[in-house]
Amino acid sequence: MGFLALLPALLGALGPILQKVLPDEGQRLQVQLELQKALIEQQDDLGRAMAEVMKADAGSESPLARNARPITVLWALAMITWVGVVAPMLGLQVEVVAALKGVPAELWSLLTVGIGAYMLARSVDKIVPQVLGPKG
Repeated sequence: MGFLALLPALLGALGPILQKVLPDEGQRLQVQLELQKALIEQQDDLGRAMAEVMKADAGSESPLARNARPITVLWALAMITWVGVVAPMLGLQVEVVAALKGVPAELWSLLTVGIGAYMLARSVDKIVPQVLGPKG
């Protein structure tokens, strides 16, 4: 659910601020409910936008765009299976974990930023035309 998991902590952090600004408990609860509602609606909108991007990628004429997400998911599942299932069965878990710890943090960051940048670029590529409307 994304940032909805953080909602209780966010509202907990805002509680003292709202208490100072809105001493009336009824008003404060109303504001908290409105904040919750707005955050949930935004999460829903984001989920729908992400679904549209994924649908557009799946229907793309480009093999790379069409297959990038499935390839990434399969790679991740293969890595999890290797590290969590196969390596322990073969008695290689210590070696595999040691090898993963040996990967420089910069390389993990590059991988994370690379996947994140790709996802952001694809999202912007699909969402911006919808927001701006048809070219005229």
